[in-house]
Amino acid sequence: MASETGESALLVDAHVHIYECFDIEKLLDAALRNFNHAATALGINGGYAGVLLLAETCHDNWFQQSSDINNLQRWKIEKTPDNVVLRAVLTNNNSFNKKTLYIFAGRQIITSEGLELLALATTSSFQDGLTLASTLSIVREQDAIPVLPWAVGKWLGKRGKLLSYFLQNEGSSDICMGDNSGRPVFWRNPTHFQQAQMNGLRLLPGTDPLPFSNETSRVGSFGFIIQGDLGNKQAAADLKRLIRNKSLQITTYGKLETPLRFFINQARLRFS
Repeated sequence: MASETGESALLVDAHVHIYECFDIEKLLDAALRNFNHAATALGINGGYAGVLLLAETCHDNWFQQSSDINNLQRWKIEKTPDNVVLRAVLTNNNSFNKKTLYIFAGRQIITSEGLELLALATTSSFQDGLTLASTLSIVREQDAIPVLPWAVGKWLGKRGKLLSYFLQNEGSSDICMGDNSGRPVFWRNPTHFQQAQMNGLRLLPGTDPLPFSNETSRVGSFGFIIQGDLGNKQAAADLKRLIRNKSLQITTYGKLETPLRFFINQARLRFS
């Protein structure tokens, strides 16, 4: 298999949004800077590939529209042989050691129960408002990576009980749990993460930036590392294979949100 990245490790932010208020060059600069910082902190001496997994809502379609982006100054967005994957190349590489990022298409879906389900590494579209079981079935039919992401208040009450019941029947399956950097440090070890771990489910962390322009700085700062590389024509298939191979260790990196910034962000969301 020809190697696209030629690297032995992948640094992955598994929950990325690109909102209209985002400056894409600032986002890519931040992702590259954060990936390089994480690589240094993790003691990665060899090369690595930085990967951004999009989770676009039904209101967002940056990945499909990215081919129209031709006014960037420092970055160039390129298609790859895999239609699920774009390559962002830093054309002015004066200040960074790493100059290429890989952006995977993906979707965030809202179920009828009010839970979120991510379908990562796919260009397929999905309907909001179906049950969790039905949505998961469709995501699997499309061979996407299904992820149940943590979100403020989404795993409490009736929805929390439903999720707990659901996880009881998903032991060692392909479904993953998703953590994000917006979870405050005082909200440690959600019981559903513990339940998922006992059932052998993967935990895929990502930043899940909020729809505020300064949130671009978060991208790439919270995620995971896994050993492997991406093929030239089947990068999405390779990433899925690595994640589904539970003999490969996933190491998380990054910090949870501070209490002050957490409450400020929640207030901004409610009054914006």
